[in-house]
Amino acid sequence: PLGLRCGSFGFWLVSLLNIPWTLTFAYVFRRWLIREHAQRVQSGYQFSSTDMQWDSWSTIKYPVACSVAGLFAGLFGVGGGIVKGPLMLEMGVEPRVASATAATMILYTSCSASISFVAFGVLPTDYGIFLFAFGAVTTFVGQVGLTKFMARQKRESPIVLAIGSVILASTGLILLSTAVSAYQ
Repeated sequence: PLGLRCGSFGFWLVSLLNIPWTLTFAYVFRRWLIREHAQRVQSGYQFSSTDMQWDSWSTIKYPVACSVAGLFAGLFGVGGGIVKGPLMLEMGVEPRVASATAATMILYTSCSASISFVAFGVLPTDYGIFLFAFGAVTTFVGQVGLTKFMARQKRESPIVLAIGSVILASTGLILLSTAVSAYQ
């Protein structure tokens, strides 16, 4: 839409402008998180085991880990939320929060990719609208079903099992796709 040819100077300039934009946001939010954490410590706030403590080290460590996870997710063709969900569980984030955060990341990346595909004419608009509606309805049904199931079970493990199942299914599908491509 901008009239930029792939591989041209303008293409690379626009592509690389994402880096300072992202680093600026990272810097601003890092300062905000460190300041908020210091205020909590000063006021005597009692952190629970699932509270993230955003000190000067964790505000570097976790964004770098998430960036690397996102890079590998992109290289292997899986959503970043699929990789970052387990990463957040490993960080000690409560399973409900990790699941919701991963789902939100997937929502934004899926929406931006879909909008790009429609803008470049790769995805027909009516097909995109159908897939959006189908995805919204199935997500709602799945969320309601999982919430009811968890209320009956009174435990967090279904979320962890769901994240693990999605990763297992994604791994299997990537292997299948690779085998089919190699066979052809």
